[in-house]
Amino acid sequence: MNSTKSVIGRGLLVAGLLVSVGSARAAGSDDGFAAFWTQFKAAVSKSDQKAVSDMIKYPVLYQDVRKVSEFPVIWRGAFKPAHRACLAKQKPIKDTSPKGEFSYSAFCDSIIYSFAKDESGWKLTDFGVND
Repeated sequence: MNSTKSVIGRGLLVAGLLVSVGSARAAGSDDGFAAFWTQFKAAVSKSDQKAVSDMIKYPVLYQDVRKVSEFPVIWRGAFKPAHRACLAKQKPIKDTSPKGEFSYSAFCDSIIYSFAKDESGWKLTDFGVND
């Protein structure tokens, strides 16, 4: 009887260790987007246009805007008060390309905000029409 308890005890110990290792791997696989999203939402909610502009990868195509100096056009169109309130509540959707690259999208009103990572980190890379 003691050997049965011993086997069960070892089995539970092994199972617990496997769960711990799995949790550690999941935590270690963070792609950094969560931290970026927190900063992005904060900048948007504070109407910090400089910070938001710094989080965009230029050139970006939004109503023929391609340069940092044209950011006010983006702000007036894609970051209206209703959009900012919506973004504050969004949980972006993760997508994985066939090559294994990650991107995220958030949807507000008729705009899809797309985010990707490059050598400098996560950036807002594109605006699309949510149809």
